[in-house]
Amino acid sequence: MYAKKLLILFVCCLCLYTGHAQITGKVSEADAHSLTLFNEGKWKVLVIYGKETITSGIDFPLLRMRTGYAAYMLGNFSESLLQYNTVYEADPENKTALYYVYLNNLYLNNTTAARYYAGLLPAETKEKEGLQNTKISSFQAEFSYKSPDDTARRNAQYARIGFTTELGYRFQLQQSLAYYTLEVNTPLSSTNRVLYQRLQQPEYYAKLTYTATGNISIIGAYHFLSDKFPNSTLNTHVFLGGVKYSHPYFSIQANASTGNFNTNYSQFDGILTFYPLGNLNVYSMSRISFGTQTNFTQVLGAKLMKGVWLEGNSTFGTQNYLFDNDALYVKNDADPNLFKGGGSLYTLLSPKCMLSINYTLEQRQKLNNNPTNIFIPNTNYFQHSINGGLTWKF
Repeated sequence: MYAKKLLILFVCCLCLYTGHAQITGKVSEADAHSLTLFNEGKWKVLVIYGKETITSGIDFPLLRMRTGYAAYMLGNFSESLLQYNTVYEADPENKTALYYVYLNNLYLNNTTAARYYAGLLPAETKEKEGLQNTKISSFQAEFSYKSPDDTARRNAQYARIGFTTELGYRFQLQQSLAYYTLEVNTPLSSTNRVLYQRLQQPEYYAKLTYTATGNISIIGAYHFLSDKFPNSTLNTHVFLGGVKYSHPYFSIQANASTGNFNTNYSQFDGILTFYPLGNLNVYSMSRISFGTQTNFTQVLGAKLMKGVWLEGNSTFGTQNYLFDNDALYVKNDADPNLFKGGGSLYTLLSPKCMLSINYTLEQRQKLNNNPTNIFIPNTNYFQHSINGGLTWKF
């Protein structure tokens, strides 16, 4: 009986040793083959081989780093980030993995995550990359001209300047000053004529983003609007809070916001951004907004050539009010939108300067201001908007 137990123990040990030897052999084979592909610069083959090998259960840091570098060389920054991030999470002392996690987030335009990881880089790397703890990182300016095709409505203009400040490596503050002006029509019951009055609407916007981890950000925003009519002023305060989760291939964001217009307005957003090719060559953004009103927005973008992107967007659903782009833009017009769609062209004028040109078509419902219908009957009309903007990064 004792001899039988020894025999069983020996067989078990032999099986374990054989299994370990087989795994060690497969790891050595994968290490040698991936190194050969890496040295030969066969990036596509290396990405395929690396992913298949990892899926089969052979997984070690050098294999992931070589696969991540190959994906980086192919411009698939999401796949590269996925591989390097796995290595970095297992070994936070791996500074090479950390550096490429930073770079990939930067090229995916995830600036808050890039700043978070930049703060963890060694001092010599920060100096080499020109990174600063606190700085003004960008300046924006835009102007929009809006023209309705209904003679009872007048043209409007919108102008905005803004800048972004990095407050350390985890806090980012965006601020804007804007000015919106248009002429509104008021019926004169005594003469049955229309009096045009100019609405002036100065605005202030601030958004603070705190990057809690490499993939979770907390957002708070405030937007102040002052509607100045000749004989009255209406001040509006908009508050927004949100949380964003970032994955190498997508991000999910949830917002809750409220504003005190003629009636209190609340809006809840669910936003999904997707990078199917692992870069900005093709991307999409889908947003469902509900609360006081419900609408859906879809954005699709593609890179046409080096430094040039084309983007299309559409919003469906009635919009008396709408908080867009984390409440940077607030629609609070008397005439509700029934549909909004358009296109944008983005062009890099230099590595630090981007020009944007946008056209927007809005289908609107005219407000009936007079119960007798002498003034304006309820009807639909279109408004055309042309917008131009510049963004400069420091």
